[in-house]
Parts: sequence; structure tokens; C-alpha cells
Amino acid sequence: MFTSLSLFAFAVALVAPSTVNAHGYVHSIEAGGKNYSGWLPFTDPYESPVPKRIVRKVPDDGPILDVTSSDIACNKGGESPAGLVATAAAGSKIVFDWLSWPADHLGPVSTYMTSCDGPCTSFDASNAKWFKIDAAGYSNGKWASAQLIDNGFQWTSTIPSGLKPGNYVIRNEIIALHDANQPQFYPSCAQLSVTGSGTQTPSGSELVSIPGVYNDVKFPDIWSDSFKSFTIPGPAPAFSGSGSGSGASGPAPSSTKSSATASSTHVTSAAASSAEVSTTARSTHVSTSVHTSATDSVTSSIATSSASASTGRCKSKARRSMVKRHVSHLAKRHR
Repeated sequence: MFTSLSLFAFAVALVAPSTVNAHGYVHSIEAGGKNYSGWLPFTDPYESPVPKRIVRKVPDDGPILDVTSSDIACNKGGESPAGLVATAAAGSKIVFDWLSWPADHLGPVSTYMTSCDGPCTSFDASNAKWFKIDAAGYSNGKWASAQLIDNGFQWTSTIPSGLKPGNYVIRNEIIALHDANQPQFYPSCAQLSVTGSGTQTPSGSELVSIPGVYNDVKFPDIWSDSFKSFTIPGPAPAFSGSGSGSGASGPAPSSTKSSATASSTHVTSAAASSAEVSTTARSTHVSTSVHTSATDSVTSSIATSSASASTGRCKSKARRSMVKRHVSHLAKRHR
């Protein structure tokens, strides 16, 4: 007969081959000197009561693939409000703490905001007009996503110092370009009350619709020998003084994220030891689950497995990218 511990171990073993291909989502946010948990898709839906967050719901750690879908704004289900709102002053920093991110899922990172025109807890983001506050792409041979990884999976944005006080949704996004001709979008939206004495509002030319901003964008094949540069999609950052965001370390969020997430996510399951399986489970919120029973942990594991399976398209591209980098490295050594 299974004990609770053996049942938990069995569930982890079942999902281990899938979880090594996991992507990421915003696990927590640092705003106004406080740390707020993000929406945790593999545990929060199973809580009773379901916890209120400042971050709008995401279904899993998978991508949005259709640039014309309304899901590209705040992820699937993210058009609906979250229950809480964070408070931060204009000119202060916002730190987006991603649970993890695969090293080969290279691409740009950007942050947008939109006014809720009232309480964000009743604001539908479906038809919002967004303004960009920062973006970074490809510079000096390095992608913004790699910069995010180097800085502990964190992205730091600055609220424009002159922004008019009010309620806003702030949107952080990574676009993964590892799969040629099929960009993957990973947006996350949080609700924010901005304080201060600013008077600035974005002009009409600085406002864009999402979906809409990526409709006519042709993303490059980043593995092509002809790839040299990348133009960041969308408008320039709004207001003077705004600019590129940063993977630079801000105030370290006091999240429950395991330090094990700093390891890369493409370890082959065949080579994974029992310790590595445990590490993978922690990085997908199995062992850090706030559930108190093995049954709940199994439920979380099954949800993780399903989400990872839905993004299995990344496997072949990951192999291709690693082989190409290896061949390039050997060629350089023997020139």
C-alpha cells in the first residue's frame, strides 16, 4: 500500500521528463518596498479559498502563439481582474521575479502599462491602450532574456517619474525566438496604484493596442548566419527619461523560490538523479506547494505535467540550437 511519501515520489517521477522543459512565469513582484506573490498556476487554483494576488491569472508556464489573440495582452484569462493592487510611487522601481527561464529561449523583454481609468479590480484589459516604459532586445551579442537569467531571473523596470497618479496595469513580457517563424509570447500583468505628483499621460502616438502591436512584425530566424541585429517591436518608451529596462539586481524579493531554479532547465531526464528530480519538482512548485497533504501535491504535479506537455514543441528546437552552438564553437577553435 502506498504511503503519502511514496505517492508523492511516484507523482514526481511521472512528471519529471516533462518538467525539465518548463518555461517560466512571474513568481513574485517587488513594488513600493514590498514583496507580492504572483499568481502561482500550479498551486493557487487548488487552494481553498483561492488566494487573491496583484498578478492576473496565467493558466500555466506555456506561451501564447497567436499574435492576434486577446490572450497576448495579459495571457489566457488575464483580461479579467485580480483581487489585489500594489502601491508604488512614480519614479520607483518594479522588480519582476520570474520563477525560471530556459537559457535557449532567447529574445527581447519589454514592459508596458495601461491606465485602468478607475479601479483595476474591475478593469477588463481586452480593449486597453498600452504605453511602453522600457524594452531591451539584442545588444553586443547578448539577448535581454539572457540578461534576465544572469540577474537571477529578475527584470527591473522604473515607473516614469512624471506619470500621473492613478491605477494602472503593468505588463512584463518575454518573447522567445528560438523556434524560427513561430515566436512565443509570455506576458504577465499586475495591478498597480501609482502615487506621486506627476502630471504626464501618454500621447496618442505612444499608445498601442495589444493585440495589434505585433500584427505586422516579421521576427527573424535568430539561428541564421545572416542574423546580426534586432529591432525591438512596438513604439519607443513613453515620456522623456524612460528607456530600456534592466536585468540588474533590484531589491531582492523575499520569495519562496528555490535557489535551484538558477540552474538551466534542459537537463535530460535520463541523466537526472533523484536529487535532480527533487530540484525539478521544487522549481515547478511541487515541493514548495503550500498544500498540506500528498494528495494536493499530486494534483499540482499533474497540472504541471499537462502544462509542460502542451509546449513540447521546444524540444527539437532546443536540440538544434545546442548542436549549432557546439558546431560553431568547434569551428572557431580549429580556424
